[in-house]
This record gives sequence, structure tokens and C-alpha cells, in this order.
Amino acid sequence: MASNEDPFGIQPARWFIGPPPPRGTSFLARTCSLAIMILVGHWVRVPLGGVGVKPVPVNGNTPGENDTGKIFNWHPILMTLGIVVLMAEALLSYQAPILPGLARATRKRIHWGCHMAAGLCLALGLVAVVQSHRLKRPNPMPDWYSPHSFLGLTALAIMGLQVLVGMYSYGWPKLSLSNRMALGPLHRFWGMAAWLAGLGAIASGLQEKVTFIHMKKPLTGKELHGLVVRLPAIVMPLLVVLAALVLYHQAPPATRPPAGDNSYGPGSSGGRASGQGLLRAGRPADDDDESDYDGSSGRRPV
Repeated sequence: MASNEDPFGIQPARWFIGPPPPRGTSFLARTCSLAIMILVGHWVRVPLGGVGVKPVPVNGNTPGENDTGKIFNWHPILMTLGIVVLMAEALLSYQAPILPGLARATRKRIHWGCHMAAGLCLALGLVAVVQSHRLKRPNPMPDWYSPHSFLGLTALAIMGLQVLVGMYSYGWPKLSLSNRMALGPLHRFWGMAAWLAGLGAIASGLQEKVTFIHMKKPLTGKELHGLVVRLPAIVMPLLVVLAALVLYHQAPPATRPPAGDNSYGPGSSGGRASGQGLLRAGRPADDDDESDYDGSSGRRPV
């Protein structure tokens, strides 16, 4: 018989499918992000020839000709580390911390630390691609000309704004509790949007690099199924799986409206229920609560 807390008898099913997601979902998400990092690293090391910090002279017919491919190869490594690994961990840090039972203050430090480390990786990744273009001889390559470049810059712009707003609102000088709670859902939404844009930029970058390889040396026969094409082809669907697993943790648990509240009933216009209760997924907040809204209420105890 269903309890008063579960009048529809759906709790057993929710433990298996969520939300909140089963605990194993966070393990799968982290495994997926590490798998992508390993595949991209192997792709760079073997088919693309590894990484370097200086142009490599080319013994060709053109005096001074060089190859800056090893400098460029830092770009996919650093962007994958920053977006796929570190930013994914930052998104998971509140709802599914890497160690059970971490205090909220610790989760917040992990969130900020992962984002700051990701920002460093992204900045160095940009330096690598710009240097590889400008050090190319005899003719330097242009910057910011491809759809991948524009998508990546868009993602970085949203990420930068997120960092600035987050630092001002939740770090220093820090908004009032009510304003932090009101901003919380928007901060989460734009963080997810920026991360998805980053994943899209990674996918388009992998495709662009494979296309350039095809243009330089047309791939036929067995080469079409070699590592240079096959590894990015495996990474692409893994990016989709990673996005689904990470964003599943951001889905709020279902809450039942209070008795007599038909704001979401038939024929309603979708009116808003009272503010702080909805912002905390049904858990009321008192005025003395010093915590920031992180959307983690209503999750399974850890």
C-alpha cells in the first residue's frame, strides 16, 4: 500500500530511473568522460604524431618550410581536458560529488576549482592553435575563419560571462540570499548551455580535422577504417552519451503541488507557484539560510 509520502506508488520505479538518477549514473558519466579523453589522446599521439612546442623543419622544395602540426595537437588535448573532463566534473560536483557525503562548502570549492582549471586549459588551447597558425612557414595560416572557430568562440564567450556572473553573484561581493536563489536556475541553465556548445565545438573540430586530413591525402580502402578516422567516429556518439548522463543529474525531482494549488491544473495558464518553494524543488527556505541555491535539494542522501 502506498504511503502518504508516495500516494501514487511510484517511488520504487523512481529509484531505478529517477530523477534523481541512480547513483551509478555519475560513475558512468565520469567513465565516459575519461574514455573520451583517452581516445582523443591516443588519436593525437598515434595518427597525428604527438605534440610539441616548436615547429618542425620540412625537407622540401620550399626554403624555410615547416610543420606546426605538433603545436596544433595541443589544441584538441587541452580542449577535451577542459570541456569534457573538468567542466563535466564541475557540473556533477553539486548533485553527484565524486565522494559521498561531501559538505556543501567542499562541493562548491570543487565546482569552482574545476571551472578555473578548465578555463586555464581552454586558454592554453587557444594559444596552441593561434601559434600553430602564425608560426607556419612559408605562409602563416589565417585565424577564426571556419564554422568550428565561430562555434568555439561562441561557447567560450558564454563560459566567460558565466564565470563573471558567478564570481560576482556567489563569490564577491556576493548577492543577497533571495537574489542568489532567484539567479540559481538561470546560472545552471546557462552553464549547461555553454557546456553543450563546448561539446558541439569539440565535435565540429574533430570533423574539421578529419576533413583536412582527407584534403591533404585522400583516404581510400583500409585507410578509411584506420585510427585517424575511426577514433573521432567513436568519440562523436560518446559525446552525446556524456551529455545525456551529465544533464540527467540536472533534472529536478518531481514535486507535488500543495493541496488546493491548481496553478498547473487543466486549463491553467502555467501560473507561477510561490517562489522560494519552487526554487528549492519544494523545500522551503528560511531567511537565515546562508546557502546558495544549487538545485541539489531533493536528491538522494549520500
